[in-house]
Amino acid sequence: MHAHAENITSETCLAPFASSEVASMLGLVDHLKDSTNKEREHSVWIAARLMRLFCNAKFVNFCGQPGARLDVDQSLYGEHDTRSNKIILCIMNVILFGSPVAQSKAIHRIWVDETIVQPRWKDFIDRMTTEWNGYTIFSTVMLAVDISFLAVPAIATQTVAIALTYLSCLCALGSLVVSLVLAGQVNDSRRGSAVDVASFMVGISQSMFGLESLALMLSLPFALLIWGMAFFAGALSTLIFRTSSVVVISIASPVWVAVFVLAMWPVLTANNIHISRLRSWIIEQASSQAVEPIFGV
Repeated sequence: MHAHAENITSETCLAPFASSEVASMLGLVDHLKDSTNKEREHSVWIAARLMRLFCNAKFVNFCGQPGARLDVDQSLYGEHDTRSNKIILCIMNVILFGSPVAQSKAIHRIWVDETIVQPRWKDFIDRMTTEWNGYTIFSTVMLAVDISFLAVPAIATQTVAIALTYLSCLCALGSLVVSLVLAGQVNDSRRGSAVDVASFMVGISQSMFGLESLALMLSLPFALLIWGMAFFAGALSTLIFRTSSVVVISIASPVWVAVFVLAMWPVLTANNIHISRLRSWIIEQASSQAVEPIFGV
């Protein structure tokens, strides 16, 4: 009952079973009450098996000890040191539009101290599968748009626009292929038991980048799709500004700038960069530059 209540009321439940599974166990225990004071070996086996599973969870989380784990994402041994790869990971995070950091946080919430809770892993995989299905649709649409764009007669003489469109096609195709491969791997072997999942995570942890390599891998569908859109935007802009009249350019330019600013707004906000802070930083720098000559005199 405690595990069932924790599943319902806490998002960081330590119970190794989902709420529906715990409810089924409680229903099974209700049937075991009829076996009280009776010699039924199967009833004893069922009760002992359930107790073993819950006692093992208590043992792993140091239940009753001063340093017990109270939340499923709480580490008792500290975080792994990744400073040697920090520069490379920062560069990759910028190239992949910040997706590796988000994926890394999600992975470290489900893989804590080399232990994993099966319900959280299943929720994570279900969420990733839903995202990959969406990326496959967007990538397919992006490919269709790129191919249709290449059929425009005005683009035949624009080498830069053609090259950018080809890059957009390749990125969209890469996003589509990676999404399908990841979805196939998940459906094949990543929905097994907790032991299989733990073995997979341990193997990933021993790679050059550790768990960050998994974060980079899971970031590829999103990042490649964004790059495909960026290259297509560049190709479209090239076509507009090289083949249109002054009137069209004067109308399209402010709209293009507005769309760019609005598109960058959530990206900057996600990285804790706000316009108000940027304005105060500029004023502070300007003030310091103005004060320096006075003290120099």
